Amino acid sequence: MRFRLYRFMWVAVCVSSFIGAMARADAPAVEYKARIRGAGDSALEKAIKESALTFRLEDRPPATMGQLQRRINGDLPRIETILESRGYYDAAVAAEIDRERDPVRVTFNIEPAGQYRFDRVQLRFLGSPDPSLEKIKPALRKGSRAVASRAFEEQQRIIVLLQRRGYPFPKLEKRTVTLNRENQTVDVLLEFNLGASSVYGAFEVHGLESVNRKYIRRQLPWKPGDPYDAKQLDDFENKLLGTGLFGTARVVPQPGEAGTNAIPVKITVTERDKRTVRFGVNYSDIGFGANARWEHRNFFGSGEHLETSFTWSQIELGGNVSLTRPGFLLANQSLVLDLDASYETPDAYESRKARATTMVLRDFTQEIQAGLGVGYQYSHVEQLASDERYSLVFFPLQAALDYRDDKLNPVRGAHLFGRTAFYKDTMASDSFLKSACEGRHYLTLWKRYRLSSALRLTLGSIDGASINNVPADERFYAGGGGSIRGYEYQAVGPSAADGTPLGGDKMLEFSTELRLQPGNKLGYVAFVDGGTVYNDLLTNADRSLRYGAGLGLRWFTAIGPLRVDVAYPLNPDSTQRERVQFYISLGQAF
Repeated sequence: MRFRLYRFMWVAVCVSSFIGAMARADAPAVEYKARIRGAGDSALEKAIKESALTFRLEDRPPATMGQLQRRINGDLPRIETILESRGYYDAAVAAEIDRERDPVRVTFNIEPAGQYRFDRVQLRFLGSPDPSLEKIKPALRKGSRAVASRAFEEQQRIIVLLQRRGYPFPKLEKRTVTLNRENQTVDVLLEFNLGASSVYGAFEVHGLESVNRKYIRRQLPWKPGDPYDAKQLDDFENKLLGTGLFGTARVVPQPGEAGTNAIPVKITVTERDKRTVRFGVNYSDIGFGANARWEHRNFFGSGEHLETSFTWSQIELGGNVSLTRPGFLLANQSLVLDLDASYETPDAYESRKARATTMVLRDFTQEIQAGLGVGYQYSHVEQLASDERYSLVFFPLQAALDYRDDKLNPVRGAHLFGRTAFYKDTMASDSFLKSACEGRHYLTLWKRYRLSSALRLTLGSIDGASINNVPADERFYAGGGGSIRGYEYQAVGPSAADGTPLGGDKMLEFSTELRLQPGNKLGYVAFVDGGTVYNDLLTNADRSLRYGAGLGLRWFTAIGPLRVDVAYPLNPDSTQRERVQFYISLGQAF
């Protein structure tokens, strides 16, 4: 009997719940619109809307007015916390509901009542015997807005500074915030526990498969016993990732043993596939072109990078083999061996050339690299009635500064590159110095729509020999997709009576682009290029600048932007045959 009674009660509860659920499903939801009044700051209003549930769940209205009220009541302390985090410690927040509107209108009324400012900001290092730490000064300026995120940023900035000064495990011991409501100011005291001052100890590596451990050891930018510096660990981590050998890399300090200030470093990596094959095609004023590339990033087991490439176009056929050995004599040096051969048939000349180069490159910082070397080049060059052979020994010297945010699609930063080489012809007494430098600058103009500007300036000079004694394939030429768009390849500069480009010993080129990327896939470019090449021997030659302008489309892919440009010459001379030029390739123009 008791069992039947329990079963009857259970069925009654289920039926009651089902009927209640059906009734709630049939009841209309309380549609509403929410707004903020009195914030006076678009950024503050945005922060509130991103945090408050009344705004975040506006498209999911509650079933009853009571549920809406609970939603609003829960948001009031959230909004007060946001206001305090932005320095509005005396702000008042209230909400009102207009039930007569359809949908219901919810209004949050905010009275900020003045934004507090930072006054005294103090740093204290507990138990510190190091007097140099007294030189660390707060970055928070007196009178600046008392925004909580700035105090957290200051806390993190100090921790990073301490990690760079030999303290691997500092931490914030105490943060004291004192309000002066009369003056609406905030005093901040940050107290840090430094931990022990440390030096580097042993290192351990995990995750190696085919890469030799000696390779990691050669690349280390520190020696055991050197003072600890967290930036060296970050830089080394980025360096390992930049080799292409590893898919992931983590370089982390470990607590040292008791009684010693030497801390071990744990290096954890995962290796990538060592081989890559790439194919590419392009189109420009010289027609279609194609290239193929094969590379091995660990050829002998110690990070040696071997790369072979093949290039074909309607005016060029060439191949290249390059071997780079990292850690040559020093951790930040590389030895580069380069062999290439080419056959070129542009309008200016016909050239068969073989070249071998050996260079030592040194990375002084992540942004600065320089190198020097020696090379030999044999070439057979024909131009007009001239048919010459050259046996050139050359000594290249180069330097680069590169702090672009992205190599294929930069929107901020700069890239400066300069190269000079002394050439000596062993089959004659001629010698010359060929120099070129290029600067590129990128600036974000409007972050929201990813509007940016890109500027390029290139200068070149050949000195020490008459231009007639400089091989035609070593002279400067201008015009084409990588130079002055809108003009035919090598068409800007001195030319013979039949229109054959002669090249010059002085070059000037410049470009400016306005780049817009409103979406994730497509971008748009407007550009103006200019420049000239001239020859010191031609006293009456036309040295006027040539200008080209055009529009471009960018399709952003996983491997970089696909570039399509259409250019028009603005002031061509009589030798220019085509008035519109098309260019298709991978990557930005510069």
